[in-house]
Amino acid sequence: MFEPISHSWELHCHSLFSDGSLSAQALYDLALERDVRHLVLTDHDTAEGYRWLTEQGQLQPECQLWPGVELSSQWQGRSVHVVGVGMDVTSPHWRQIEARYAVARDKRLERILFLLAREGLNIDVDALRTQAGAGTLGRPHIARYLVDSGQVKDSATAFKRWLGNGKVGDVKQSWPELAEAVADIAGSGGVAVLAHPHRYKLTWRKLDQLLTDFTDAGGRAVEVCCPAMPDAMRKRLAAYCAQEGVMVSGGSDFHQPDTPWASLGRYPQWPTQAPLLTDWLLSQAV
Repeated sequence: MFEPISHSWELHCHSLFSDGSLSAQALYDLALERDVRHLVLTDHDTAEGYRWLTEQGQLQPECQLWPGVELSSQWQGRSVHVVGVGMDVTSPHWRQIEARYAVARDKRLERILFLLAREGLNIDVDALRTQAGAGTLGRPHIARYLVDSGQVKDSATAFKRWLGNGKVGDVKQSWPELAEAVADIAGSGGVAVLAHPHRYKLTWRKLDQLLTDFTDAGGRAVEVCCPAMPDAMRKRLAAYCAQEGVMVSGGSDFHQPDTPWASLGRYPQWPTQAPLLTDWLLSQAV
């Protein structure tokens, strides 16, 4: 097993602007505390946290903040996430993309709540939105609400029974196709990164097809260094990136401090045989 180690880069993490538990400032401060020198904030379907930090946050020269996002998409009927790094997230074009995702999220939320209500669960939409605050509403918020309202014992149970992949609350039809998400990122000057491939539970053949479709659409990087990724998949992905000239990325997918398996700035070491997304980012800063 490739054990997580501490890195100076964090390229995949979440704040209260999506489904993380820390404010954008608290997340940035934690990165400073853990000697992270480059932080890419990748909230779900929004870069509002990055904009807030650059406009109102307390940033320090020791930790450079980079624009990022994690876009939702679908591929062959499956939910697939695409991390975007380096976009111009202040442009009108990007804000239109975020607005489109906000509409899709609202439609998806409405469908999820309808399906859960049909199963006998009771969810107060206003309370759910209050709980989420400025964040983009998603299944983790629903899980927390079900726990707080006493309808399930913990979030893990909520996902296992109601919200996880293949369950009644796993609604995909509102998301754009994978190629569209990649185009949105590339068209805004960023690099599209295939997020946590090990979570999609694909056969090797299906994984190869996903990688092909992703790169054919313009995807330029793959998350290879992820906590809990099986060694065989990590080696296979690293070899693919080296052969095809695709950049390697990674990150903790941090959401909250009390999850040692997703600790900010800690993930497996970079492979040596493939180009790194970090090098591309540094080249953009020159």
